[in-house]
Amino acid sequence: MNPIPFADDPVRGKPISLAMGDVEGLDRGQWLSTSLVDYVLQTSLAGKLPDHVLIGSSNCSTYFHTYNSKLRNEDDTHCVQQMRDGLQPYAKSRYRFISAACYDSHFFVVDITFDNRQPNVFERVNVFDSLSSTARRRATAVLHQVQKFLSGFCFYKLGHHQSVLQDPDYIMQMAEFRHCPVQTNGYDCGLFALAVVWHLLCDKDIHPSVFTQADIDTFRVALRHGLSSNPGWATMDNIACYFPVLSMPAPPPPPSPPAIEISPPSFTSVGDAQLAVCGPRSFEVANVATERNTDAGPGMEFGPTEEPGQEQDPILDYEDNYFQDNFSSKGVVFGTVDDVLVAINEYQESSGNVLSTVRTRGNARTFVCISHANCTFCVKFGPMPKQEGIFYKPENCTIRHRGAKVVSSKSGKRFKKRCKELLRGIVSDVAAHKHGPPTAMDVMKTGVHKKKTHLQYYQCYKGVREWKARKEITDPMSFQLLGPYVERFREQNPGSRAVMERGNDNRVKRLFICPPFSNEALLFVRPVASLDAAHMKSEWKGTLYIATVKSAMDKIYPIAFAITADNENGQGWDWVLRNLDAGLPNLTIAHYRVGCAYKLFLLQSDRQKGLDEACKACFPANHHCYCAVHIRRNVEGRHGKKIGALIPGLAKTTSLPDRDAKLAQLRRQSPPAYDFVKKIDPKQWMDSAWLQDDTLPPRYGVRSSNISESANSMFERERSGNWLEAIDGILKKMSLRIQASREEYERKTGVVESVYPQILDRWEKGIGYRVVDSGGDGQKYSVHRIIEGNTGSNQSFTLNWVDGVCECGVWQMHGIPCVHGMAYFRWRNDWTLQQVVEQFVEKCHTYDYEQKLYSGSFVPVCMDMLQPDQTTLPPDIEGKRMAGRPKTVRLRLRSRYSHRPEKSPIVCSRCHQRGHNARTCQRRAALAKNTGNADTAQNSNSVL
Repeated sequence: MNPIPFADDPVRGKPISLAMGDVEGLDRGQWLSTSLVDYVLQTSLAGKLPDHVLIGSSNCSTYFHTYNSKLRNEDDTHCVQQMRDGLQPYAKSRYRFISAACYDSHFFVVDITFDNRQPNVFERVNVFDSLSSTARRRATAVLHQVQKFLSGFCFYKLGHHQSVLQDPDYIMQMAEFRHCPVQTNGYDCGLFALAVVWHLLCDKDIHPSVFTQADIDTFRVALRHGLSSNPGWATMDNIACYFPVLSMPAPPPPPSPPAIEISPPSFTSVGDAQLAVCGPRSFEVANVATERNTDAGPGMEFGPTEEPGQEQDPILDYEDNYFQDNFSSKGVVFGTVDDVLVAINEYQESSGNVLSTVRTRGNARTFVCISHANCTFCVKFGPMPKQEGIFYKPENCTIRHRGAKVVSSKSGKRFKKRCKELLRGIVSDVAAHKHGPPTAMDVMKTGVHKKKTHLQYYQCYKGVREWKARKEITDPMSFQLLGPYVERFREQNPGSRAVMERGNDNRVKRLFICPPFSNEALLFVRPVASLDAAHMKSEWKGTLYIATVKSAMDKIYPIAFAITADNENGQGWDWVLRNLDAGLPNLTIAHYRVGCAYKLFLLQSDRQKGLDEACKACFPANHHCYCAVHIRRNVEGRHGKKIGALIPGLAKTTSLPDRDAKLAQLRRQSPPAYDFVKKIDPKQWMDSAWLQDDTLPPRYGVRSSNISESANSMFERERSGNWLEAIDGILKKMSLRIQASREEYERKTGVVESVYPQILDRWEKGIGYRVVDSGGDGQKYSVHRIIEGNTGSNQSFTLNWVDGVCECGVWQMHGIPCVHGMAYFRWRNDWTLQQVVEQFVEKCHTYDYEQKLYSGSFVPVCMDMLQPDQTTLPPDIEGKRMAGRPKTVRLRLRSRYSHRPEKSPIVCSRCHQRGHNARTCQRRAALAKNTGNADTAQNSNSVL
């Protein structure tokens, strides 16, 4: 084996000791320690791995980070060279690296196959996470560390060293986030990761059904008892018993005596120890085909297979006239949806069939049978035309049951999902008839006596809790605490700006909150402020306005927010920005660069008309920019997705010839789109405009208002409550994020880790350029690229290293020396990389500014100290939202198929062509024109 273990291989490394405290963590509800995971891997896999398979420790992210940090220490080159000598043998063969990595208190599995001898270094990069929502963020950090480690040590000056080093996202181009079993709690990630590693080593296909949460629960208990009695219990022979795919199929039972059903492994007392009792299993035979079809794709259901001599369930085929006889023939009309659900429950009790809701719209419900495989049974209920009530619709139903009987449980997920709607009505009924607040036991009794439905206690408890939360949100008395809350916040936090505005009828209209530390925080962020608004989701509606900046670590930092009763408009933005100007004087401080015609801070928005006018009136000296993403969406909506794809390149290019070429391409493909883009001032969205006008402030690479969109998502839960809960929840979340960031960065120094790789990459590329003194004053230099062969660009750029300006536009745009500046510093020979970083990289990219940013905080308001003012009333509720706001579940844009209507899923019911519907069909206008009769046109509209 190689002298230095790759990623601290726990299987081939030193023996790992097991502490009883780690074993106690196997109690339900507790997380696993990394030492326990590594110990189980070492015990179960020792001596069973081929040489080309590498197992990484659970702390492999720390291992990679420690090694990568040594590359920055130029004084310890001898130590780095020794480590490279020990690790470079890994670049001479094909290896597979698997690790149950722990990052940010969560386990996931990475499976990487790399070979430095092949054109593509990474043959396979798979990520498996039992919580798919966290996979991309956590795994990306680990994969980047793996790439830095390979390029800096294993591949150094061998093969793909430069290609891997120059592209920070080289490994992410091959990364696939694969589906795997998902845990149903928050503490089993370690066991899920271990199970995935074992299945990968056995060459088993990983899909969501390869093992279940029940298998993990059983294995957790067995592992705890086994390790408590015998530290060497965790062998593959014992582990394979608890996972269906790894275990061998049971032999067929003998004809006599009768077969005995085998229960899961139980525990029996052997002296003072508890040992798991299970049949003999072996790791070598785990690769044999099992009862389940392991070649099936992700998401497929695995049913029981037919054993030899076992009779298959009969295929049923019969008509069910229950609904026809009891509802349709008798003309039964239901008053509410709850009555329909009660009737469905009575049918299930009498027939034994289980129905599931598949479609819900208003008072319409559609139920299908799930008791038979691929059953065709379907019944529909809907509102009566021009009358009140709900009736059974036999003409749209299929009342024939077909298929084999499927074993199901009434207490399954589908039953709980259907009962959730019925539960709300039961809780409301109990609250209306009971003097005190409803309890879970009251809801259970009412469900049995009045609705003939047996509900579980926990279901009723959650229903009561939801009812209380909904009551607090809709309680108008909460608005009487807004005034006292604002006054208390101003008293406890001197220097803050908290304003509440009421109308003549004492109804609250607007609310503005700016914490006291926000003004000082503006001095330690990138001077770009993003403005955006989002809808409130409670029944009181309203609009949330947020002003956000970005820190050195690209983190969102809200500096102020407001809530108004009306929709997003010019009056609302004017009021918000005037309060923003009064609460944050640093937004209008002068720019430090000589010759800049604008203030330091640049304002970014989404081209909302009211916001544009308000910025001109409230911040006339600040440069106002538009979001390039919103411009792209506008182009897509008018001219199609293919044309919209040209907008990002126009926005971010800093080359004037490249900009003209892209504009020419846009004009050739869509002249209307070209005219639309030309009407927008280039100074407000194109990076190339900064080359023609040096009085503009830099954008620091911020081309969109996505930081505000992310802030809207971050406060999505707060937007669902009333105004009091919204402002209190936002302030609490800001306080928690400030504290967490302060603890994270308090001991770090220098340039932030997200910027340093760019600086190092430009420093290394600078060796391929030639520097010529063109100014004669020691400030201006021309930088030419050295061309080898017939390829490459012969462009040259002039820079002024004193002012930090280059004709390429990158230096002044981002505040980081470009590759031409790095070439000049290398050419002088008296500048080290550390000196360049300290003197020419702007401070907004350093940990020093990050620590100063999070140094301030505020005192939260205690709700129990507030007394209602008895005068403030809820806001006026507008009947309709402003058009153009996206839904919670966004619909697929029709514009994406504008240039390919034959691929559109929309089919016209009139002409039967794709790409449009009957309402927009041209035949409707032609029909009305040919007839010349207004009644005909009206009838054609009514059909639509």
